[in-house]
Amino acid sequence: MNFLIASFLLLIFSYLFLKKTKINLVVFGIFVFLYSVISVTYIISNYFTGNGVDESVIYHLFYGLGGAGFGADAGIIILGAILLIIGIALPIGFYYFGKNKEIKTNVYYKGLFGVFFISAFIFHPIFKNIYDLGYFDLNNVVKGKLVSKEDIEKVYFVPEAKKKTEKTKNIIYLYLESFEKTYLDEDVFPDLTPNLNKLRKEAISFENLKMAYGTSWTIAGMVGSQCGSPLINSGGGGNSMHGIEDFLPGAFCLGDFLKKQNYNLSYIGGANLSFAGKGNFYKTHSFDNILGREKLEPKLKNKDYINDWGLYDDSLFDFVFEEYERLSETGQNFGLFTLNLDTHGSEGVISESCKNYLYDSQNEKNILNSYHCVDKLVGELVEKIRNHKNFKNTTIVITSDHYAMKHNNSYDTLEKNKDKRRNLFLVLDSDSEAQKIEKEGTTLDIGASTLSLIGFDVDKLGAGVNLFSNLETNSESYLKKNRNIFESFWSYPSLKNGIDFDLENKKIKIEGKDIQFPALIYLSDNGDTKQILWTDDAGELDLRTLIKNNSIFIDYCEENKGFCLNFKTKYGENISQNISENKNISYEEILQKLK
Repeated sequence: MNFLIASFLLLIFSYLFLKKTKINLVVFGIFVFLYSVISVTYIISNYFTGNGVDESVIYHLFYGLGGAGFGADAGIIILGAILLIIGIALPIGFYYFGKNKEIKTNVYYKGLFGVFFISAFIFHPIFKNIYDLGYFDLNNVVKGKLVSKEDIEKVYFVPEAKKKTEKTKNIIYLYLESFEKTYLDEDVFPDLTPNLNKLRKEAISFENLKMAYGTSWTIAGMVGSQCGSPLINSGGGGNSMHGIEDFLPGAFCLGDFLKKQNYNLSYIGGANLSFAGKGNFYKTHSFDNILGREKLEPKLKNKDYINDWGLYDDSLFDFVFEEYERLSETGQNFGLFTLNLDTHGSEGVISESCKNYLYDSQNEKNILNSYHCVDKLVGELVEKIRNHKNFKNTTIVITSDHYAMKHNNSYDTLEKNKDKRRNLFLVLDSDSEAQKIEKEGTTLDIGASTLSLIGFDVDKLGAGVNLFSNLETNSESYLKKNRNIFESFWSYPSLKNGIDFDLENKKIKIEGKDIQFPALIYLSDNGDTKQILWTDDAGELDLRTLIKNNSIFIDYCEENKGFCLNFKTKYGENISQNISENKNISYEEILQKLK
């Protein structure tokens, strides 16, 4: 934040040396407003991440926040709105204060203005964030998605299904929201997690698991742990999870591996499946039964027992146990994955069953109450599953999805112990002795290690390694160097078979896949689908402002009772077309219009 303050002071100093003609004041005002927008973006992002703008922020900027619960974070949203209003007022104030000032023409004034003004932007922390993300790396810009199969195979490994034992094990995988291993440290949080610490003594516990690059938010943690890949944003590339069915189709994940071994796979989560594309991720990667708030909420006995984000964890875990019972009766190998919610946000929420089980009874808003409750609920769920008649041949995996974020109100304590911060990774297996694995690893190594533990002979999955092998985990610099490989796992449908319009059902299909609208399709010079953008769930992103040469904008127009298209040619000409009947626009027709 110190750099932001210094940057703002440099901007103010530049104003003092500005030649205050009306045109200069107007142009300066525009830049001040832009400065305000990026500053508000940085401040809000930093509230959540502690690192300003990172991959998680870029991800949600492109893919929307549909399904997010904002009630708990209303304060930062209100602050952002106030700062934006100030950002509008500042340039107006600068204009009226400066328009009657004497115009300075001294060459030193011009030089000082230039130095201070440019420095204000150079020292703004958001530009360091963008640099760290690799968006100023010309190597990435040039390579883009032009990645060969050979390039991918050098970095990303798809394992063969070799079994170490005749019968492999079922897997129950519990993702605990923001529940890093630090919360189990008795020296830092005494008596906070008695149940998890008890389980830890019985488990294979990976003690040195760091959070990998590109895995610092929930869906990214899931991708990292299941696919051995950081979740890299392509500037719209992953937008497919919002407006199209496929989510990271180029990756090979736990679900894909297990499905090939005839596992029956289920995911149950208390939040909306649309949020961050979780539903599409599990659908794309071979899960059979995918349940979120949309299907679970109607099953609640008390329909009002929900929070901003979705189901409380005691309700969710009841549904998880029901699904476990169903799967365990099939006689087929299964995988059951879930993610809790109560420890999300700055204060978390407390399930009704924990109202008399507070860690800090003097402060109900202390998020440690939520962690204490989830510890209790996890302990109860694990005990019920282990005591079930069908538990034999089942492995339970418990991990954090990522480290706790900065807006978590226990963050100051975590930062005081930042050298201790690690992800949680426990494996409960009746056939394995309890042990602590001290080998250094990251989120990306969870998938390969898990497959090994349930009976498969796997040393690598994606860019992750089996932590029981002699292989070393990949470094952050290695992952960043190969970000274009991971980015290439997003893909778009080709227009080679044209675009199908179904008026009766108000549907658009490309290559047989449903495409949401409005949609903006960018094409490369050779006619390939370069990128598809959709509006966010709140409808706040106006795609028309993003139309550029060699693109097609598609929406449904009620006034025409049909689809309306805008083709923008390579030379900037706009060509409109209305579709008022079921038809296919051929690839040749598309190219002809874009000439």
